[in-house]
Amino acid sequence: MKIAIIGAGIGGLTAAIALRRAGHEVAVHEAAPVLGDVGAGITITPNAWKGLASLGLGDVLAAAGDEVPQQAIRAHDTGAPILDIARGATTRSTYGAPYAMFHRADLHRLLVEAVGADKIVLNAPVEDAATLDADAVIAADGLKSVVRSTVFGNPPARFTGHVAWRGLVPADRLRPEAAAFGSVVWAGPGRVFVRYPVRHGALINLVGLTRTDQWRGEGWSNRVGMAEWLNEYAGWHDDVTSGIAATTDDSRMAWGLFARDPLPTWISGRIALLGDAAHPMLPFMGQGAAMAIEDAVMIGRAFAVSGNVTEAFARYEAARKPRTDFIQHQSLLGADRLQFEVAKTGLPPAETEDSLGIFHYDPATAEI
Repeated sequence: MKIAIIGAGIGGLTAAIALRRAGHEVAVHEAAPVLGDVGAGITITPNAWKGLASLGLGDVLAAAGDEVPQQAIRAHDTGAPILDIARGATTRSTYGAPYAMFHRADLHRLLVEAVGADKIVLNAPVEDAATLDADAVIAADGLKSVVRSTVFGNPPARFTGHVAWRGLVPADRLRPEAAAFGSVVWAGPGRVFVRYPVRHGALINLVGLTRTDQWRGEGWSNRVGMAEWLNEYAGWHDDVTSGIAATTDDSRMAWGLFARDPLPTWISGRIALLGDAAHPMLPFMGQGAAMAIEDAVMIGRAFAVSGNVTEAFARYEAARKPRTDFIQHQSLLGADRLQFEVAKTGLPPAETEDSLGIFHYDPATAEI
């Protein structure tokens, strides 16, 4: 079949690879005039890694990513240990795949290379998906999906009272202890701060998640000053504040987090949604990109075993929607678990990605 994909992000590109491997003709339509992705870190958890490896990308993932030896949760002020989760070989033996960190642009680039730049049409915004010359249209056009709003109706987004902050720091700007390999989360009342390495330790990715009574707009490209971010973490451990102080001006962003209820369906005739367009995720479970990758692998498998578009889309939605609805809900609850449960008790959160079994899932073998 001839399949059009709207959006050349992680989900859209992965879907293009999966559908081509299933024998279909694929074209990717991207609104941006040039290819690229934001300069930030991204986590590829074992469930997502298994999906990408099933598409023949295991070796390039291993070369580009940083497999962390452990994840740690620490007290926000003293840095006292709350929880240490062994990763590395332990995660591979438990879940059958690594837990790794990437610079988002590096992951995006390897997906572009796998698709082939000649299969991506740039500077090609799609105002009406129904006009595309294709047997099927897959909209992977992100959080603010045009296709979702025009075809499926846009459910109201509600500001959660949470703000995300991000920045990158060259590792040589930090003392060795503050740039140590591994993923560290500092948890405090109404605040979380995350640090992990990308590009083999050359850069340190920093993420803050805070609460506020003041509305803040949605979107990943809102520049923010260092003083404002530092003020949010006054009194926190020196590894947190020194990291913020070392962030580069061009990498420092902040944006409001908005929740959306699950759509009743992602399918309308020959049009389907995928990734954030279908199920925008809050970041508290770190599963936004993973769900898009899972969707993409599963939609490729659905088309491989179906005789027509209607059957393929029905298989895809039935296989994916219960899982993404569940993880959307768990991601919303994750803020309180870290920012209040942990801060109040000094104990690990009641539920984690591990305890919920999220990483056991394999989109290459799950029932379709």
